[in-house]
Amino acid sequence: MKATPHRRQVIVAVLLALAIVGAGMRAWADDPSLARDIGTLLLVLWLPAVGNIVAFAIRRWRAAHPPRPPFDPAAPFEGHLLVELARVGPAPAGAVDAGLCTLVVGSEGFTARLARPLADWLAAPQPAVLQVQLLRPALALARLPAGAAFSVLAGTRALGTGRVLEVQRPVDGEAGG
Repeated sequence: MKATPHRRQVIVAVLLALAIVGAGMRAWADDPSLARDIGTLLLVLWLPAVGNIVAFAIRRWRAAHPPRPPFDPAAPFEGHLLVELARVGPAPAGAVDAGLCTLVVGSEGFTARLARPLADWLAAPQPAVLQVQLLRPALALARLPAGAAFSVLAGTRALGTGRVLEVQRPVDGEAGG
C-alpha cells in the first residue's frame, strides 16, 4: 500500500482522535486503573504524528526560504590562491556543482570556488594550475600558506588533492608568498 498525502492525513486524524479519547479517559478514570493506563497509551500513540507534523512544517519553510548561494553569482571572481590540483582516480560520472568545492586541511574544511567549473578541471589534463577564491579568506589563509597540501571535496566526494603554489590576495595585512 502506497503512502499518499490523503492516507497520511487520515492517519494523522485517526491518531489525533485517539489522543483526544485517551486524554478523556485519563481525565475521568481513577488514578491507579487500567482505563487510565490505556488513556496514557493512546496519548503516547500521538507522538510520532507530532514529529511528522514538525517535519512537514520544516520542509514547507525550507521550500519557501531556499538557502543563499555561498558566493554571489553576480560578484566578480577574486583569486586568493594559485593552486595545483590533481584528480584522484577517474573523473566522477555524475554531474558536479558549477565550481563550489571544499578544501580540506586536516580536519578543517574551507568553502571555495575555482576560476572555472569543476567539470572543466576534472576533464583537463592532470595536474592543473588554477586560481581559487575562498568564501572566508581571513580564516582559510592562515591554514593555507604557500606549500600547504589539501584535499578537494565536492559534497561528500573526494575529487582530488592539491598544493598551494602562491597566496595571491592576502587579507588584512597578511603576507603573501
